[in-house]
Amino acid sequence: MKWLPRAFRGELVRVFVPLVSAVVLLSFYTEYKKDNFVAWANLENILLQTSVLGIIAIGQTFLIAAGQLDLSVGTFSAYCAVLAATQVVNGRSEFLAVLIVLLVGAFVGLIWGAVITALKIPPFILTLGGLSVFQSLALVRAKNSPVPVRDSFEWLRTGDVLGLRTPIFILFVVLIVAAVVMRYTRFGRQVYALGSAEEASYLAGLPTTRTKILVYVISSTLVAVAGLILMARIGSGDPRSGGGLELRAIAAVVLGGATLAGGRGTPVGSFLGVFVLGVVQAALTFLNINDSWSDFVFGGVLIVAVLITAISDLRRDNKGQRGPLAQIFSMRGAATAPVQPAENTAIQQRQENT
Repeated sequence: MKWLPRAFRGELVRVFVPLVSAVVLLSFYTEYKKDNFVAWANLENILLQTSVLGIIAIGQTFLIAAGQLDLSVGTFSAYCAVLAATQVVNGRSEFLAVLIVLLVGAFVGLIWGAVITALKIPPFILTLGGLSVFQSLALVRAKNSPVPVRDSFEWLRTGDVLGLRTPIFILFVVLIVAAVVMRYTRFGRQVYALGSAEEASYLAGLPTTRTKILVYVISSTLVAVAGLILMARIGSGDPRSGGGLELRAIAAVVLGGATLAGGRGTPVGSFLGVFVLGVVQAALTFLNINDSWSDFVFGGVLIVAVLITAISDLRRDNKGQRGPLAQIFSMRGAATAPVQPAENTAIQQRQENT
């Protein structure tokens, strides 16, 4: 693997190999217990079930890599689903409904980024309030009940592009574009720099304000896309459909190798994190395990991933350095060693020369 960049080799060993290994082992174990788990039909179903979460997680990757966070993505996706459904029910075309939802998504991201940047408000607190606001707006707009659109958005619900279901195709397009932007563009490097050290990036002349606003616009626009897919898949704009997506998206990003401190995270890693969660959920269903265990397994997978990442970071930080005990004893030895006065040292040297 010498032909790969050093940073990518580290990411490959630290994140991609363990996640892919976990997927393979779990898949073949489930296949051993029950047939037809390792089949294209089931793989397609897993990708279809995780397409909404995957798109949201990729958008969240931009934020977390930049040291930001958005806890309103779940309820905002539900609001976008309700907004699209009500637009069609009120007589507007599907194209216009999609356009309105995408513009609203970009505008909300612009507001988040501008407010957080201008007023220095912690994104956790601001977007936590947004979680409740969008939940309420979705319920009010939908009048507390799902808005059915079963005769609309067939191209998004059952259509296919290049042999892939439309939601899966959109997920892969978003993944490829995001991976290229994050790795090979100046903007991607600015995102990582912002997350690693915002003040140093500002002093270095990087456009930290613009970068911070753009990552919120990108994330919210992708949430709007996910809301459209969510609405099409269930055939209605359900104001309660996005509950819990924000936590699962953050979990998938962290599982994919990111850190909430910022400066790390890749769209491919986040996609693998989402896929691992999807495979785990599908395996529990195939093995007829009680749904009550699903949250336990989900939390356990996240805890293990966080512990592995923390241990890896500690080992990397301590590499090439002496252990704590060695440093303590060396300091103690230096402190107790006798120090000769300069005059005595000079006399001793003259005696040795004679």
